[in-house]
Amino acid sequence: MRETVLKWGSQSTTWLYLLLAYPVIDYVLRKILPIPVVSSFWDEALLIILMVFTFGAFLQTNRTMPGIKHLLSAFFVLGLALMVTDMANWEASVEGFRSIYQYIIAFLMGFYLLKSADDLDKFMKGLALIGFLAAVVGVMQVVLGVKTPESWVQEGEAITTRAFSFVTSPNVLGSYMALIAPVAAGLFMKATSRKEKWVWAIVTLTTLLALLLTGSRGAWFALAFALFVCFYIWNKRIAGYLVLAGIIGLVALFFVPESVPMVGTVKNRIFTLFTPEYFESSSQGGRVGRWGEAYDKMRIEPLFGVGLGHHGGAVASRHFGTIYSDSYFFKSLAEYGLIGIILLIGLVVSMLKYGAGLVSKLQGSPHFFSVLGLFGGLIAVATHNLVENIFEVPFMALYFWLFGGFLCALYVDQTQNKRW
Repeated sequence: MRETVLKWGSQSTTWLYLLLAYPVIDYVLRKILPIPVVSSFWDEALLIILMVFTFGAFLQTNRTMPGIKHLLSAFFVLGLALMVTDMANWEASVEGFRSIYQYIIAFLMGFYLLKSADDLDKFMKGLALIGFLAAVVGVMQVVLGVKTPESWVQEGEAITTRAFSFVTSPNVLGSYMALIAPVAAGLFMKATSRKEKWVWAIVTLTTLLALLLTGSRGAWFALAFALFVCFYIWNKRIAGYLVLAGIIGLVALFFVPESVPMVGTVKNRIFTLFTPEYFESSSQGGRVGRWGEAYDKMRIEPLFGVGLGHHGGAVASRHFGTIYSDSYFFKSLAEYGLIGIILLIGLVVSMLKYGAGLVSKLQGSPHFFSVLGLFGGLIAVATHNLVENIFEVPFMALYFWLFGGFLCALYVDQTQNKRW
């Protein structure tokens, strides 16, 4: 037994699987079996262990990080500079720095710890199964009529029960499901046996249902955009049909009575966005107004922003009483200024560019659909951050950067070795 435990503990894959189970472990340790100190710092300990494995892999590998390393280095240097130059608010600056860069290091873990495309498939299966568990809990909440906290229900809306599972909120669950659904669909397309296809079909449909029941409009639109990109890469004609079907579906949805179960709720959530009342309330104290506040903060310090942890996120809320920006990119615009937001967007776009390059190189490969699904999931998460602070959620930020590192690693392997 001791030898088995030591063997598992000496493998980086063991710790990576624990990282994939982050939302479950964190919920259990914080809500069900709280253990002093352990409940608060278990994730930091896990990341430290993985960084030790990453450093060892870095010393042993011949895999060379491509041009994204320059953006990554510049982004880290900027963050350090912003942290040390605000000594008057040192605690907030340090916490703000940690809340961002602690999770971006997962990109390095993904890049150096992944060994092969087959290992990526295994990690995707682990990710999808944990996501399936979250989806089942979310669906059951709606079935059982679990009341959604009032802070997540907009005044005047017909919906009062939104799935939120064991994660932070319906919007976070929506983003989570927008990541998992394409991954599961890709695994379904890749599967060769009927049994495996059934498994991934159930996972895909359940996560899509959970996404629908979150009522998260941002996640819906983010997934729709990601699906269009994936279909466009796979088959441009089908992508065109998808757009046409979407337009027809929206027109048909407009004429559906709001009394129709579920469909009426979806109609209410979508078309409420286009009412004068929504725009007015959003401009005064809602999402649009918060974006304007973040922009105004940037205008004060256009190049370097007001400082890390100073606006629009959890750290700023604790230290300065500011409200969430409801957009990670607007939050970053206020805190980093123009230089920082350009580096952050460049980093995300560069990572996705390598993912797109990998998908292109995999045309005709057995791994094409699974990698395409993962690529689509990452696009959905990145897009959702335009209207939500999704990267403020530890496990979502870790998933995004970790799997982005995986894709970048395989792209480099393919480019350097010309093989799988």
